[in-house]
Amino acid sequence: MRRSWIGFALLLVLLAGGIAATLGMRKCHEPIARELADAAEQTMHGDWGQAQALLRRARGDWGRSRRFAACFADHTPMEEIDALFAQAEVYAAAREEAEFAARCAELSKRMEAMGNAHGAQWWNVL
Repeated sequence: MRRSWIGFALLLVLLAGGIAATLGMRKCHEPIARELADAAEQTMHGDWGQAQALLRRARGDWGRSRRFAACFADHTPMEEIDALFAQAEVYAAAREEAEFAARCAELSKRMEAMGNAHGAQWWNVL
């Protein structure tokens, strides 16, 4: 009987850890995705300085949350996100507004996907 209670306690700990990871991944990726979407939008409206500031803020937020995400996520999408940040920074330095906006929009979608990939959606169960 005692082993059953120990097993039950372990299952509860695993459930709590899974819920915490899901909430943590969403909490760290959603704000970054919003900042990147805002950067793309600001670029299209001609506010180049604000767009670059939003990209820098998103890059900093990504750098601070990267180790946490690496604990739970596949590293291939994370490396792709790093490459897209590098491309966006090059386009920002060259003042290529359309390409910069496109990279920011793509980064935003990838950040949303990172947060959603660890959520409790029905398609993740199948």
